[in-house]
Amino acid sequence: MREATQTEVRRAFDSGMPGLRPPRSVIVIGAGLAGLAVAYELAARDCEVTVLEADTRPGGRAYTLRAPFADGLHAEAGAMTLTPHCHYAMHYLRELGVETETADLLDTTFSYFARGRFFDPGPEAVAAAGLALHPHEEKLGVAGMIERYVTAVSDSLQPDLSAPDWEATELLAPYDRRSVHQVLTDRGASQAAIDLMEPMFLEMRGGDLKTASALSWLRHEASPHSLGNADPRWAKVTGGTDRFPQAFAERLKSRIHYRRPVVRVEQDEERARVTYLDHGSLQTMEAERVVVTVPFSAIRHIDFTDAGLSDAKHDAMRRVKYSSVVRVYLQMRRQFWPQRNASFSTDLAIRWIRDATPQLPGPRKIMECLMTGWRARAVSVMTEEERQNFVLTELDRMLPGARDHFETGTSVCWDERPYAEGAYILPERGHSALLPVIRRPEGRVHFAGDHAGFEPNGGSMTFALESAARTVLELGLTGTP
Repeated sequence: MREATQTEVRRAFDSGMPGLRPPRSVIVIGAGLAGLAVAYELAARDCEVTVLEADTRPGGRAYTLRAPFADGLHAEAGAMTLTPHCHYAMHYLRELGVETETADLLDTTFSYFARGRFFDPGPEAVAAAGLALHPHEEKLGVAGMIERYVTAVSDSLQPDLSAPDWEATELLAPYDRRSVHQVLTDRGASQAAIDLMEPMFLEMRGGDLKTASALSWLRHEASPHSLGNADPRWAKVTGGTDRFPQAFAERLKSRIHYRRPVVRVEQDEERARVTYLDHGSLQTMEAERVVVTVPFSAIRHIDFTDAGLSDAKHDAMRRVKYSSVVRVYLQMRRQFWPQRNASFSTDLAIRWIRDATPQLPGPRKIMECLMTGWRARAVSVMTEEERQNFVLTELDRMLPGARDHFETGTSVCWDERPYAEGAYILPERGHSALLPVIRRPEGRVHFAGDHAGFEPNGGSMTFALESAARTVLELGLTGTP
């Protein structure tokens, strides 16, 4: 069965997928956005669909923290931003009646803190910061560095790089064999310049630039989802990202079964079977098809011995790497720093600090610290108390008074989160060859999730939903009349 292209999936989705004839019964493993959307579309077409979710809530990495904060404050632990080009996400938000508002990442007061002082990204400030820049970089500023080291490379790879139905063409393929760091240094970037640009790369930040695929990075940076291409239409879900999966779950209701971790998937020529835990007992359920939306970081907890998966699929499951991310949230009695909607990139171990509540009323604020890569893995080993104390100590070096204003806090270590065990895929060199393997159905078993999208970078709600649309089309082609 030929896989539909990215353009064909969108065209079918926008037309309402007319004539789709899904199987009579489907089991969906996972109630993240991809699993919810698959179930939503199948249920609307009279399919007997059951969702088995290991956690106690829907949404997966669309996760909003509300405790232990006061005054109705909340913060995002996972997905948080939507662009007007998030086609699938915007469709479902409208259809489910979920409201949006301006994203927190817009109109920030962004600055660096390095070598014990603050400075902005402009040429004069960067040149005066005393960093180990190459002579030609001192007059560029951060925007000029990105133009020279990133945009110029992207422009040289057009139109292949931005093609709607893209692939690793002869022009692009060499960049999938090279790391982001290698491409930047080959273009003449100093390590100091790379450190200044890194916060602008979103999913690629965190000390993993030496292993990440340059092609995946360039594809993202050339897209409208890149922070460098942000515009005033960037948005967030009003009241918290978790409102989005909750709206799906409300429509599906009794079809979702929580605290039902799946431990085994089998199939034969006639049926597919799923074994799961139900309050301490093993239960088995059968269906015509199974859709697996579990991140590959946690998929080892499911036994596929008798699922007939190809060696290529097993290899992809083992090879896909996920970013280590720790997000620490500190509730402050009041805003004691002068910047509005503050965002700081630092040379301290805590790396990135921002006001996580710039649009919420009241005197209290939540400061968020985000660490990735090896720093995140190190901090994950700490206890909750040690982690908060570590961040407060570091933050006090940059913003004196942090400890005095601190009231309460919490953190999320994505490597340690059950059923996730990682934040989002970090496509390493050679990732483009894995993408079609990850997406490919294996007999009666199908795969969805942001890791199973057409785009080489995860962490996006709309990529997860696009994978759901592709999977529903697959099921419609294989369904029984």
